[in-house]
Amino acid sequence: MKKYSVRLLLTFFFLSLSMTVLSCRKIKNKGSQILNSSNDVVTAQIDQVFPTYNAHDADTEHNKKRFKEHLQIELTGDVKNLYTYGDFIGIDYSVLMSFSCDQATIDRIVKKNGLQLCAEDELHGISYPGMFNWWKQDTIDKLIPYKAGEEDEFWQYLWYNPKTRQAFYEEFSM
Repeated sequence: MKKYSVRLLLTFFFLSLSMTVLSCRKIKNKGSQILNSSNDVVTAQIDQVFPTYNAHDADTEHNKKRFKEHLQIELTGDVKNLYTYGDFIGIDYSVLMSFSCDQATIDRIVKKNGLQLCAEDELHGISYPGMFNWWKQDTIDKLIPYKAGEEDEFWQYLWYNPKTRQAFYEEFSM
């Protein structure tokens, strides 16, 4: 009888140990899920207050989100090599974007934002030579921009080269 009770005790011990280990693993996995979901919520809230612009990586999720926010159109498959930069230090701000796209996308941007082809070729926005390798100031200076804005509020400029399908967008306040 003693022999069976020791076996029975050992069986219960290993069974309870196994159940404890399995329960701990479930708790650990559940804790990881909760932590990951809370990180996503916090990241989303931070992005609303301090938007992320990726000036060194093309086509990131943040860049796609900034494209939709600033240009107010949905991102289509023709938009590639999308870089963004945002500077919000001080009382004014500036946003730069560079991307390649079709003429149809440019037409949608122009229509949605009320941009007009600029007649005065000396008005080319703010110059950012050499700031980023994707912001090609020499190319921009040769293009006539679309423009919209209000004095003492904000300005939007959009340059497009139909031969290279390269677009440059600048938004700033003064």
